[in-house]
Amino acid sequence: MKISGVLLAAGKSERMGKNKLLLPFGNHTVIEESLFQLAGSGLDEVMVVVGYQMEMVKTLIENKPLNNVKIVFNEYYDRGRAESINCALRNIHKGTDAILFMVADKPSVKSSLIKKAISMFKSESPLILYIQTPVGRGHPVIFSKELFEELMNLEGEPAGNAIFEKYRDDTVIMEDESPQIDIDTIEDYNSVINESVI
Repeated sequence: MKISGVLLAAGKSERMGKNKLLLPFGNHTVIEESLFQLAGSGLDEVMVVVGYQMEMVKTLIENKPLNNVKIVFNEYYDRGRAESINCALRNIHKGTDAILFMVADKPSVKSSLIKKAISMFKSESPLILYIQTPVGRGHPVIFSKELFEELMNLEGEPAGNAIFEKYRDDTVIMEDESPQIDIDTIEDYNSVINESVI
């Protein structure tokens, strides 16, 4: 089973007021940490969907020694996350059996959790697998190729709630004790930094 991993990194960081993906995280940046964790999880393909401040984000990624990482540009990034999902689906390898999504503003999600999710998805072959955290649905989220057409029809931000509800009886839910904080504000960023061993 071939699974393509996608890092969604196109947003404008409007609540932060500056590009949160470029904030320091250890000896690099938030997006680099998120990408390292995703790229280290044994996926068949890794794609980064960029948009806002594309050149700066792209330069960071291209300067790192990562193999099998593809960068695609979502020119309609201001229309919401669904556009980045569509962009990813248009560019994944034709032989892909499932697609795994991660968001770039959750650098605390480790490759060990992503690997566990991949292993469980391959073992149980559901239509959907997602992580359940103490504060709600988290990442990664994996969709079988049977849902690709429906994913292509998503619109706006957030995206996909109707699909989760429609296919809840063919969904595997993995528990994660971490709250998986989204870095949306400077307070979120400080919380992630304080809780991370970096």
